[in-house]
Amino acid sequence: MKRSSLGTFSILAISPKSRLMGVAVASGSPSVGDRVPHARPGVGVIATQAYTNVTYGIKGLELMTRGLSPKEILKMLLAEDSDRELRQVAVMDFNGRKAAFTGAKAPKFYGETVAENYVVIGNLLAAKQVVSSMAREFDNSSGELAWRMARALKAGSESGGDRRGEKSAALIVVSTERVEVEIRIDKHAMPIGELFRMLS
Repeated sequence: MKRSSLGTFSILAISPKSRLMGVAVASGSPSVGDRVPHARPGVGVIATQAYTNVTYGIKGLELMTRGLSPKEILKMLLAEDSDRELRQVAVMDFNGRKAAFTGAKAPKFYGETVAENYVVIGNLLAAKQVVSSMAREFDNSSGELAWRMARALKAGSESGGDRRGEKSAALIVVSTERVEVEIRIDKHAMPIGELFRMLS
């Protein structure tokens, strides 16, 4: 349950008016959609990355379904993980509650931004401004949630992205009832561009 997705940048976001939530990710590792993004309709979204422990996504959603808050979930999972300083995790529920953690041993550059309607996290980044560029793009964008998250990934890539370049990407949007969008690009020379193509 501990496969790595180093060099990963992600955004978790909520659109309160349309009652949608999503998680989008790009990485220099292949098949990032297998490990990092986790989402459940009517419950919430999670991104677990750096030296990835997918338990954070699987168990985290189970705990969220039981009504625990993102902060409670993250505190519980971190307490059970002796390698927590290698992790980078973000959790958000449909109530807009959120929590994020970046361990001291996560690959540098790393960063996180927690705002009212989104969380951005990244590690093994080519530049420190990757996370802030993603946040700024999301703040300044409008339209459908999936497109706003995709544009945030594009901004992250254009400001440096993964130190090794991106090989894979994934995007999930859920409503209170069902999965609305689910796209995975497991290996591609330009995975974010392919993500845009598949959204069109």
